[in-house]
Amino acid sequence: MTQTNYLTGSYDENWNADMSSMEAASLVSLSTAVAYTVPFVGGLLADSYLGDYKTILLGTVVFYLPGLFLIASSTTPNWWLGKEEFNVKAYKVSLLFFWPIGTGIVKSVVNVFGARQYHPVLQRSMIESFYVRFYMVINVGAVAGCIVIPVVARSSITVAYTIPFVLLLVAVSFFIFGSNRYVNVVPQSGDEASDLQVSRGIPEDLNEKDKASFIDVAKVCMLIVPFNIAYSQCPTTFMVQGAVMKPYLGFIEAPNLDILDAVSVLVSGYVVSTYVYPYLARRNIKLATGIKFALGSALGALAILWSLLVEQMIHSEYARSGDRINVLWQAPSYILIGAGEIFSISTAYEVAFTASPPNKKAFACAFNLFCIGGIPNILSLGLYRLCEQWFQNSSGSGNIRMVKDYAEAHVVNYFVVLLGIVVFGVGVNLLPSVGSWIASVERRAAEASVANTPKPTPKSTPKMRQQSKNSGSAKETDPLLFAKSHKKYLEQGKGPQIYRMNTMKAAVGRSRKK
Repeated sequence: MTQTNYLTGSYDENWNADMSSMEAASLVSLSTAVAYTVPFVGGLLADSYLGDYKTILLGTVVFYLPGLFLIASSTTPNWWLGKEEFNVKAYKVSLLFFWPIGTGIVKSVVNVFGARQYHPVLQRSMIESFYVRFYMVINVGAVAGCIVIPVVARSSITVAYTIPFVLLLVAVSFFIFGSNRYVNVVPQSGDEASDLQVSRGIPEDLNEKDKASFIDVAKVCMLIVPFNIAYSQCPTTFMVQGAVMKPYLGFIEAPNLDILDAVSVLVSGYVVSTYVYPYLARRNIKLATGIKFALGSALGALAILWSLLVEQMIHSEYARSGDRINVLWQAPSYILIGAGEIFSISTAYEVAFTASPPNKKAFACAFNLFCIGGIPNILSLGLYRLCEQWFQNSSGSGNIRMVKDYAEAHVVNYFVVLLGIVVFGVGVNLLPSVGSWIASVERRAAEASVANTPKPTPKSTPKMRQQSKNSGSAKETDPLLFAKSHKKYLEQGKGPQIYRMNTMKAAVGRSRKK
């Protein structure tokens, strides 16, 4: 959020990397691309070797924390990185190695670790709600960061970049402190998984089905790439545009507006999870995944369309008076992107977890993250290179931080290309054939979940036995029957929603950390 301005010298003209706007934006995009590519490593470690809990610790302690420490250390002359000039090499090591590897490993596992605290079938509706709230909680931190970091950075960039390091250190301490309360999935080798399948009466060729299932999940996640190309512009092109706009009240600048994206996610997530989805559920309506993706992409297209309008306003005002327009004109773009995230990104998180094979969930979520930040930022880097001339003034300089230079550039053309990409995403997700295919993937995942539901009957209480006796049926105590009656809800939003079944929380292959 503040990295682009920091590297170009907006916070300290005497101590910075002396990069052009394009160089800084490209470096930030590359860092983000690495952060969303590394999750494959985290998913492999969690699924096959260390488990979710130990993988999270590895990512935070070995990579994430050291990366944040190096970034904070680069903000001032010191014996550690050098006193004479800005250590660009050390900064790139932290921004392209330690920080993205740490955050990438954690990103791939933390959402899976949270979702695995629920039963995959009997508490499916709770998993759906978890992923909306999970994405909302992420943005609570983003709101705090958008309020604090840019404001503090104006006074001291060193203090601003030390805050995330300290807060993550505290968070890791609390995470370790609560270890004995977690449900952990034990990683299984291929032979162990096969033996477990046979013991449950599951066909031995399920591994081939798992491979097909994973490929299908990967294809579904690819459908949100057009929206995420628009989403990836928030810390890059939106910042370049906002840098030449007039601060509101003299201190609210483009980096501060990123808070609106997070606030929009919180508000939209609350409205959707509290009112929209329950309203539809009461009418036995389940919003199709393809429709959700299309809605998210449409909101992204509106965000880019608004940025085009802002471009026109910047050029018109400069031509008329030589002055700048207010940065608050960018606000609708961030708000629309945030609303789109609820329908695109949180839905993709949910699909990656629920439709993936049991022993490949972290890896599937890693691929989803790659579609959220890896592929879009890689494509954005390519677009930056192809469109580099549009980010130069009449003299061929890439430094367009002044409105005079920006007015001579042709950034508007870049936004037109972005609009075309996102509109294409809307069209693809609205195709009937795409919607039917996604539905078939989810239907097969629901059937596989029923087949994998453990058979032991949960511990009963006198009250439960009396209810079963009065009903004259064993249905209330058999988890397989629960799963089958719950299947319609999984596919169509019809049937009972199982909200609580604590005795079935720890399924086969799970253990509580002692």
